[in-house]
Amino acid sequence: MSSQSKIWYLEEVNLKECFCPINGAEDRYNKQPKRSFKRGEFIYFSDDTADRVYFIHAGAVKIAGYTEDGNEMIKAVLHPGEIFGELAVFGQETRSDYAQAAEDTEVCILDKDDVVGMMRDVSGFQNYLNKIMGERVIYTQKRLESLLFKDAKTRVAEYVLEQARKNGRETADGAVVLRNYLTHQEIASYTGTSRQTVTTVLNQFRDDNLLDFDRKRITVKNLMGLQNEVA
Repeated sequence: MSSQSKIWYLEEVNLKECFCPINGAEDRYNKQPKRSFKRGEFIYFSDDTADRVYFIHAGAVKIAGYTEDGNEMIKAVLHPGEIFGELAVFGQETRSDYAQAAEDTEVCILDKDDVVGMMRDVSGFQNYLNKIMGERVIYTQKRLESLLFKDAKTRVAEYVLEQARKNGRETADGAVVLRNYLTHQEIASYTGTSRQTVTTVLNQFRDDNLLDFDRKRITVKNLMGLQNEVA
């Protein structure tokens, strides 16, 4: 899956060369540190000052906030090659969400002013950020439509398919294996359902031989069949 899909921005802009001291890159941006976070550790909190941008080198990051009644609402799960906190460059002064390591994670950290400099100095980087912003607006709209108009079974299937597309690994027998970063409760907060509903739906998919799962991974055994659940 993901190994066969080339993300356009990794082709057009070598972000690792821009952000981090990786592969021997030597430029003024490599002064920025890499930092490791253990699973469950917060990278930043809601209401923190928005003065940095983060690039995921390894691991996974959960972006989330809280509803008015205090329930967690997961907005995205990001993977290596993706950035977050980029709204700092577009005028955000304090964080509206929090970022938390979904597993042991390593990120590269760039000050907002350095990112602005990269937008000026690195060919294609401003276009990259603009495209990210546009894609995330579209993604948010689709998530909202899914929460409003689709049933719980479809939303859970969409979550699995999204994660399979982003970090799945295809096996020799055609199955797709992905790391299971979230608990059933967290999947519920991502899909706007309940923990019991998530468990029921995943068990149904397993009974239908569409997938299998445990605490560490999900194996999509019938990708086409699972896609039919969201058609």
